[in-house]
Amino acid sequence: MRRLGLVVAFIAAGAAADTSLSPEAAALIAPVHAAYVEVEQRQAALPPATDVREKLERLWDLDQAARDAWGKLDLSVLPKDQQTLARAALKTEIVAHDVADQAALKRLIPPEGWFRRSVVGNKAAMAAFLIVQHAVEDPDFMRATLPKIEAMVRQGEASGEQYALLYDRVTLFFDKKPQRYGTQVECAGGKWAPSDLEDPGRLDELRKSMGMRPEADYLGEYARTPCP
Repeated sequence: MRRLGLVVAFIAAGAAADTSLSPEAAALIAPVHAAYVEVEQRQAALPPATDVREKLERLWDLDQAARDAWGKLDLSVLPKDQQTLARAALKTEIVAHDVADQAALKRLIPPEGWFRRSVVGNKAAMAAFLIVQHAVEDPDFMRATLPKIEAMVRQGEASGEQYALLYDRVTLFFDKKPQRYGTQVECAGGKWAPSDLEDPGRLDELRKSMGMRPEADYLGEYARTPCP
C-alpha cells in the first residue's frame, strides 16, 4: 500500500539519521506502528468507500489508531535519552500518516468550503476537524480552514468548540499571539493552566459563546495527567 510505503520511507530516513534507539525502546513503541498496520489491513479488506461520510470515518480510524496506542505507552521506564529518541521516532511515523491523511482530506473538501455535519454526520465531521488540528506541519492549511469552520458554526453545521481549538492553536503557535478560548494548556507552578490569554477576565464568557464549558471544568480533565 502507498501509505505503508510512505511510512517505511520515513522510518528508514530516521534510522539512517540516528540508529541509537535501543532494542527495549523500539519494542516499547512497536504497538504504535502495529496499530496503523492493523487499521490499514482491515480497511484494505473492505469494499471501497462509497461516499464522503465513509471516507472521512475511515480517516478517523487512521488518525486515532496510533494516538490511542501512544496514550497507553509508559515511556518513563526508559532512560531519559531513550525517551527523547522514542518520542522522535513516534512523531516521525505519526507525521508520515498525518501528511497522507491531510492530502486525502483536501480531496474531499466540498465546494462550500467545509463539511456540514447534517450531511456527513458527527463522527465524519470530527474526523475532518482532527486531521486539520493535527496538521501542524502545514499551518497555512490550518489557517485557511479557520474561516470555513467559522462560517459553518454560524449556520449550526460545525462545532464551536472545534473552531475554538483550531483558533487557539493557530493563534498561539503560528501567529505568536495570545489565545482566546484557553484550549492550549501548559504546566505552570506545578499545575495545568491555560497558556497566554487574550482576555483572562472574559475567558469563560468567550468559551460560553462557543458552546464550551467553563475553563475550570476543562482543566479538570488534565488532573489525571501529572504536571511535569
